Amino acid sequence: PLHYISTDSLTHSPAKKRMGFLALVLISTSAAALDPTVRLYNNVEMPMVGAGTWQYDSDTAYNSVVSALKLGYTHIDTANDYGNQDGVGRALAGRNRSSYFLTTKIPGCKVNPLNPGACYKDAHKALAQDMSLLGVDYVDLMLVHFPPLVGGCGGQNCKAMQAQWRAVEEMYKNKTARAIGVSNFCQSCFECLNATQTILPMVNQVAYHIGMGPDPEGLFSYAKKLGVVMQAYSPLGNGSPDLIHGDLTTAIGAKYNKSSVQVALKWVAQHGIPLLTKSTSEQYLADDIAIFDFELSQEEMTKLDAQTSPSGRPSFTCKA
Repeated sequence: PLHYISTDSLTHSPAKKRMGFLALVLISTSAAALDPTVRLYNNVEMPMVGAGTWQYDSDTAYNSVVSALKLGYTHIDTANDYGNQDGVGRALAGRNRSSYFLTTKIPGCKVNPLNPGACYKDAHKALAQDMSLLGVDYVDLMLVHFPPLVGGCGGQNCKAMQAQWRAVEEMYKNKTARAIGVSNFCQSCFECLNATQTILPMVNQVAYHIGMGPDPEGLFSYAKKLGVVMQAYSPLGNGSPDLIHGDLTTAIGAKYNKSSVQVALKWVAQHGIPLLTKSTSEQYLADDIAIFDFELSQEEMTKLDAQTSPSGRPSFTCKA
């Protein structure tokens, strides 16, 4: 499944604050660009826009991260499964550790049949790999990349997930991660963890874009009640023409001298949802973060909320 949509080949020609149960979107300013943050329930502040690295080899990831940081991005997202953490680590080497927010991920339990003991051990093994490749002593956010790919979040799968989450909680307690969370989790996965967890996931990174509606499958309102911050990958719907140069987004963008892509990203951010984008083009990276100098009207947000294309689901692995 596509976690990000690269804007490398797309045209970027110009054409609220939200209080949750335990999450607050704050607006601050960095030296290079507006750098809004969302406050997690443990008071860690996560930048609203992150530079992703999915599908990049190590050298491409290095160059993209260097460009992103130069342009004012302060959030870098990678994963054990991406196979490029060494390149990300090279891009971050020598930088003030407090100057950037680093997210990585450990794979979901892959053992077949799932074994709780193996999932626990594999989680710590993946963590050690992440730290070594990235060249850091801690990450700002550690995510479980996905729930079990077969069989959902119940039964034996649930026991394995609970064991894996116990390992992630230990990462947090040992201060290897400043915040912990999940990705591609649905309601049943949270209910599984809830039975044994001592720390609630702080973030759930899922697919989210115009065409899915503001609360797909009720997952976002569910997370808000828990105090879990939702984060969007694929905010351009896997490069859907409806978002890259769609009639509605293009018309709205022309009003603000913004591109269709920037309107699509703004819709996500204006719902209070942090998002991930990526590109090897410095111009496109600059465009993608330049979405905090305008506000969509309520009428425009309502029209975009009602759009039904491109369709999509938050998780590729499970349903509510």
